[in-house]
Amino acid sequence: MMWSGSTALNSIDSTLRTVRDDIDRLDQSLTRLTENLTDNLRQQGKVIHEIAKVRLLEIDTGQLQDTLTAADLDAKNILSDRVQYIQQVEHEIKNLKQQLEEAEVAREKLLLVANDISTDLAENETTIQEALREDSAYLAQFERASKAESIAAEALQKSQTAQSDMDIKDEPYQDDKLFMYLWRRKFATPDYVGGLLTRSLDKWVSGLIKYEKNRVNYWNLQEIPKRLAAHAQRVQTEAENQFVLLQALETQALSDAGVPEVEQRLDDARVQLDAQDDQIEALENRLSATLEQRAEFTSGTDEYTQRSIQCLSDAMAHKDVYQIDRYVRATLSPVDDELVRELRQFQDNYEDSEDDLADFRRAHSAKIAKLKELESVRHSFKNNRFDDVRSGFGNEDLIKSVLGQFLQGAVAGSDVWRVLKRNQRYDNRGAQPDFGSGGISGRSPGRNTSNSNSTFRWPSSRSGSGGFRIPGSGRSKRNGGGGGFRTGGGF
Repeated sequence: MMWSGSTALNSIDSTLRTVRDDIDRLDQSLTRLTENLTDNLRQQGKVIHEIAKVRLLEIDTGQLQDTLTAADLDAKNILSDRVQYIQQVEHEIKNLKQQLEEAEVAREKLLLVANDISTDLAENETTIQEALREDSAYLAQFERASKAESIAAEALQKSQTAQSDMDIKDEPYQDDKLFMYLWRRKFATPDYVGGLLTRSLDKWVSGLIKYEKNRVNYWNLQEIPKRLAAHAQRVQTEAENQFVLLQALETQALSDAGVPEVEQRLDDARVQLDAQDDQIEALENRLSATLEQRAEFTSGTDEYTQRSIQCLSDAMAHKDVYQIDRYVRATLSPVDDELVRELRQFQDNYEDSEDDLADFRRAHSAKIAKLKELESVRHSFKNNRFDDVRSGFGNEDLIKSVLGQFLQGAVAGSDVWRVLKRNQRYDNRGAQPDFGSGGISGRSPGRNTSNSNSTFRWPSSRSGSGGFRIPGSGRSKRNGGGGGFRTGGGF
């Protein structure tokens, strides 16, 4: 039992939600750390002010107090503005997430419509193929096309072999300068031209190298590949003609059954589905940008936090702070010593918090990168129609495992995509894309592989989507792909 395409997509979506939840939790931790750092600086300022009041009356504590008080007030005002901005960003994130949820629900409904039509198409093609298996005129044309194709393939092989043999066997002739001299002058043929003396010398040379015998052999060596190539071209043309006649019967059968109208409905449904995916991708891009904007605030790299920290740091650089530290060391009072220990503790905590903040910033950046990787995997998944009703995935446990490893950081998004591609299959549901003409390989530039010739089709990749292309294609009017289970050609 394979995992359905929609189930696999839901698993990817669930992993995406987990990554976004991880980002939210990291943002909360970063917010606490950033707030702690700013509060720590404010607390250091208060302790310094207390020390000045207790023991160091000779210092101009009034000026110091004014400096610290003003800095604390400025920092509060700056951080108050920051809180308002963060609230706006949080509101935007909440709004975008809600829009994404609604867009995904709308997409699920559109996918159901497309998959219902895709099922109708597969059932129609199954019925048509069963009827063609009983059609004597179609079977006769299939036999003619298959036989012509075999003859063309054999003729091409012989032509290629002859050409390869000539490339090897003509080397001795090419290396013989006297022979090639007479050959180029077309000696011993009606096209040969030369005066009396030249003719006499050329005849003497031809006798020395047994030119006449070698000329016949070399001519045959040159001529056989040309004739075989011409024959191969003739039988290839015949094979193409028979192939076209075969596909005409298939196309007529499809037309009589109204399949083109079903195909058009499916195309229209997928256009709507693709438009919805474009909307979802645009929302995801906006959400990612807003999450990164929030990360600047939560990690303390935003303008407001930097200004508040700089404001407090400048106040701490007041000349009296250094005097206080020096005088406290020289006193014996336990009161100011306790205050100094408290100050030292605040300073140590500040350094530890800075280290923790750096670690959380790195983790947050890595998680944002993971989010973008998995979003890219999901875009490719949708663009390649892997969520079509006929699409399925083997090795469900492996896919679950690799998604889990992705969350742990053990594998990259490219690894997830590689596993998905390798395990994706299409259930033929009775209809075979390489039925009839699709099982005839063809030798013309327009028919390079079996499935690319099929009148019947698998779900095609989204046009212009890039990335992984499904092997094979639909009817000639399409640029998409097919693939999955192969029948081996014919019926």
